[in-house]
This record gives sequence, C-alpha cells and structure tokens, in this order.
Amino acid sequence: MEKRPRVLPAGFTLIELLVVMSIIAILAGLIMVVAVRSREKARATACLNNMRQIGMALSMMCDRGVPRDWTGAISAWSTKDILRCSEGPQEGVTNYGVNRKMLSRGVSGVNDTGRAVVLYESKRAGDLLIGDESDVDLRHLGGANYVFLDGHAKWLK
Repeated sequence: MEKRPRVLPAGFTLIELLVVMSIIAILAGLIMVVAVRSREKARATACLNNMRQIGMALSMMCDRGVPRDWTGAISAWSTKDILRCSEGPQEGVTNYGVNRKMLSRGVSGVNDTGRAVVLYESKRAGDLLIGDESDVDLRHLGGANYVFLDGHAKWLK
C-alpha cells in the first residue's frame, strides 16, 4: 500500500481570522488608552516646567513679598506663553494664581519654605490672579501643579 501525501488546507479559516482580528483590536484599544494618558502627562509636565520658571522668577523678587503686578514683572523677561497652561481657561494674561499670603510676607516670614505654596493652577483666568486654596484647579490627571517657596515644583493629587 502506497502512502499518499497529506494535503493541507491552503488558507486560514474564518474563525482563525476573526480571532486574530479581535486580538489586534484589543491591543489597539489598550495602546490608545496609554497614548492618551501619556499625552496628558506630557502636558502636565510642560505646565509644571512653566510654573517652576515663574516660581524661580518670583523667588528672585520676593525677599520683601511677591509684587502685586507679578505678571508684568515676569513678562518683562519672558514670553507670554509661559504664563498660561494650555489646559486651563484662556482669557486674560495668565491662569496661574499667586498665594495671597505671599504678597505681604517675604521669605523671612515663613518657617517652612518647603511647604509654603507660592504659585498654583487657578480655576480663573485674568491679568493678576491672587487667591488661596479654594481657587485651585485640579486640571492634570485629577491633580494640580504647585510651586513652593523653596523653589521646588510638584504635582499633587
């Protein structure tokens, strides 16, 4: 008896193609979620960088307290783009706010400079934003960026 060679089917079955397509669709969906989250994290980091630069400028001026016209003082040496977060309200010059308590006291009036907030992300927009904790906007991944009196900037939830 002669053995005949086995003939294999020439292509994939419909079920195999559907399984592969569904796996590819699931992977694409997961990649999209990660891409959107990483894009939002990049925006938050760019905003944190802008705020840190503003904080450094304010720390150079605030030996006797933050000046009331802080946006005018900063825009003298920088571009207007640094004064605004792309995720916040867009009216006015800035959407960052200065802590009201920092206007009158300078560095000498604060015991713990690492915990004293100077700059925060405001819910409002305008030319001169001065406020307090009730005005903070949690616009980046459920948290907000802050600049502290000692110069460090941090995202907090």
